[in-house]
Amino acid sequence: MSGAPWVLHVDLDQFIAAVEVLRHPELAGRQVIVGGRGDPTERAVVSTASYEARELGVGSGMPLRIAARKAPDAVILPVDREAYDAASAQVMAVVRGQPGAVVQVLGWDEAFVGVTTDDPEGFARRIQTAVLTRTKLHCSVGIGDTLVRAKVATGFGKPRGVFRLTATNWLDVMGE
Repeated sequence: MSGAPWVLHVDLDQFIAAVEVLRHPELAGRQVIVGGRGDPTERAVVSTASYEARELGVGSGMPLRIAARKAPDAVILPVDREAYDAASAQVMAVVRGQPGAVVQVLGWDEAFVGVTTDDPEGFARRIQTAVLTRTKLHCSVGIGDTLVRAKVATGFGKPRGVFRLTATNWLDVMGE
């Protein structure tokens, strides 16, 4: 491929909660919290929360009992590592299959992708489309000229977006 070298950070949107919604479609649009054995009376923490639960202040690492108080109408589910391993493996196979991509997997739900291209946004959108088509999971993609900028850019693209952050626009975006 011709073009400039880019780093893309692919991050699946609300990954664990999204996998649970795929398994239980009736949960779509609802407050979903995943953590421990799914029992807020036990000592456990939130592994993830759907965007609907996040709007109520529920976040990863929060004690499950506090999350249940913040979102009393939420569906609380136990962690199912095997399901997340399988979904992650599918996603990463799609990402690794992109022509010219050099992939470094960071965990279940994120990876860095090195690519040389004249159109990093187009490459990012092709990744998003391929992941969604194959797995029904959405992802956000940060584009950068370094690993750090790509990772930071992803936050500006969430959810389901693409954002470029480089030395050129760093001060404009991050200056304040």
